[in-house]
Amino acid sequence: MPQVAAADWGVEGDAVRVVIVGASGTMGALVSEALTQRGADVLRAHRGSGVDAQSGAGLAQAVVGSDVVVDCLNITTQSAAKAKAFFGTAATNIAGAAEQAGARVVCLSICNAADPAVNRRMGYYQGKAAQEAAYAQRLGDRCTLVRTTQWFELAQTMTDQLSAGPVALMPHMVTAPLAASDGAAAIVDEVLEPSGRHAIEVRGPQEMDLVDVARAIRSAHGKGGWLIPIRFGGAALRNGALIPAHADVVTTTTLDQWLAASN
Repeated sequence: MPQVAAADWGVEGDAVRVVIVGASGTMGALVSEALTQRGADVLRAHRGSGVDAQSGAGLAQAVVGSDVVVDCLNITTQSAAKAKAFFGTAATNIAGAAEQAGARVVCLSICNAADPAVNRRMGYYQGKAAQEAAYAQRLGDRCTLVRTTQWFELAQTMTDQLSAGPVALMPHMVTAPLAASDGAAAIVDEVLEPSGRHAIEVRGPQEMDLVDVARAIRSAHGKGGWLIPIRFGGAALRNGALIPAHADVVTTTTLDQWLAASN
């Protein structure tokens, strides 16, 4: 693996130095680009660059000299054991590296994922709960969680993953979905203008079922066949428990606007 060194920082002077862990993922890439555009000195950290947050390899070296570490890590699993091991271990390692460097952490999370009523049948969300707990224990108020509702992009990803020929499945998930780019903007704001809060709750402009989002995406992309709604993950996902009771940020991009921009 290539090694990341402190000398890889590209901007001198007073620019905020930010390490993005998980920079190769959807949100990590968006945050990296947006921070760069706003003048931050960004180091993109991921396995391809020699940083493995779960094992800790290359992590401390990458974080040296940083002001903020942004955790945008992701894993594709619904196994609670795998998700908790991944997110909990990585958060502990990142927190330790950030402490050593004197940096604070901004972590991407999911609205209400730590609520047992929400995550009881969702192994991935249990992993996010373990991540939040690890940061709270290690860093306290030196970590801010930016919790978002589900992204429009999630509906597309899920139907792609749950497709067989002309048939696609989509779980009922009543939420207030948002464009991932709007979620990235909320993270960037927290990095550059820290609130000092434990958590920032971010939701989209309209409450809707992700089944309807998936149908709109398939229609906009000219996909035929059948989209079959399914019950998965428990009643909380279907009754609006994914929506924060009090949002700090309500994003503005509607589904129609996002579809128009993505076509």
